[in-house]
Amino acid sequence: MGKNSKTKKAKKAAAASSSRGIVGPDYIQLLTGTLDSKSISLILCESHHDAIDVTRVGGGTVHEGWVETDCIELIGEMVGKMGGSTGNYCNDDNDNNACTFHRINCGMYKRNNKLLPLGKAKDWGREIGTAEMDYIQPGREIALLWVPSKENDGAKGRSYLLELSLEQERETASSSHLPSDVIDLLSDMSHVLKKMKGGFKSLSKVVHDIKSANENATNYYPKSLQYTLLQWTDTDNEARQLNHRRILGEDISTLEYDELINERKKKRREDENIWTWDDWLVEVKTKLANCSNNNSSDDDDDDAPVMHVVLESSIPPWEVELHKDVLTNFEHGQAADCIRCLPEDSDGSDIDAYDPSSDGFGSYIDYIYRRLLVMERDARDNDNNSDTHSIFLHCVDCRDLGCEHACIDDSLRKEWMDLLDPDEKDKLLGGTADTHKRKCLPATQATFLILAAGML
Repeated sequence: MGKNSKTKKAKKAAAASSSRGIVGPDYIQLLTGTLDSKSISLILCESHHDAIDVTRVGGGTVHEGWVETDCIELIGEMVGKMGGSTGNYCNDDNDNNACTFHRINCGMYKRNNKLLPLGKAKDWGREIGTAEMDYIQPGREIALLWVPSKENDGAKGRSYLLELSLEQERETASSSHLPSDVIDLLSDMSHVLKKMKGGFKSLSKVVHDIKSANENATNYYPKSLQYTLLQWTDTDNEARQLNHRRILGEDISTLEYDELINERKKKRREDENIWTWDDWLVEVKTKLANCSNNNSSDDDDDDAPVMHVVLESSIPPWEVELHKDVLTNFEHGQAADCIRCLPEDSDGSDIDAYDPSSDGFGSYIDYIYRRLLVMERDARDNDNNSDTHSIFLHCVDCRDLGCEHACIDDSLRKEWMDLLDPDEKDKLLGGTADTHKRKCLPATQATFLILAAGML
């Protein structure tokens, strides 16, 4: 009886494993062949997704809809998307490089001539707005304004679909064509925008201070209009809140971000049997290691299956060695900036400027990089013979070799510094006015040699 129970459980687990979905890469290609009489399988993957998107319900599809907001949050997000998260939205007008926004503009607007309940107003706005979404330029927002009528005890109200944007011109465009409800909304939003000027605090701090002042004061807005304001945005609450913080320029730690991703991945596995590619990879690696341990002997070590992962990510310090010149007391000059910190392939597009995932740490490949780095470091620490430890993670992007922004944690930064002699460390960390040079190791044109032997 016990044997039959185990058999049923094994069959059930096998069926669940075969039916699960794998999400993450945009595409996967499998190549097989032989190299030096060994069987080789190459699994080629490419991903351009944000990690938070990979862990969405259904495997990555973004669902949008009407989400209730307020003037403060909406204005803050609009300013952040227009490049104001670093504080340049409130610069003085004497600064020619300032990106100062002076007013809120309402472009397209549509009105329903009937009084509608809020739910019906959302349906109407969704039906009308879907046809307009493809024509909305980046940096503009689609909002739904619902103003309860004094009739029917406010159960029904007037509905407006609005296209809102920030304007840098001081001239006030004529708003005589707009309904009074919309004019009152623009007045409230302009009041919030005015409160954001006059300092260089981070946008997230400014928004927080304004919201606190609003909660602690009565009649905060100049108009006493009671309304419901909705934004056409992401309906995934966790993803929306995270991206809102990123747009406002809030400093989010990779630890917090990765913990959120891990929780969402677990929920997808339990609720939908959807696995992310990195979880599948770790499972395969674990099975290969167990297979090697169970069949280990001096005769078949060379035939044991081995996995290597190659990422287009920043090269870690354990895959390079510091070149030492044979001449004593030879002074290396600083390498050119174009050598020490090579630029990216290309500049970001206009669309990327409004994408909260363009923050340098939130992409799925960045998440995989951090996770596999931890696994590689743990494997090296647990290996009794670190000199013969077989590295499984290899990275090939040398554009930011040794640069500070490529160091995702203090331990990785320390390993880079350990490549230097004590006097070289003192020289590097000594006071210098060039902050960029302090962030990078003192690389010369022949400083680093990538170790490729472990990749074959």
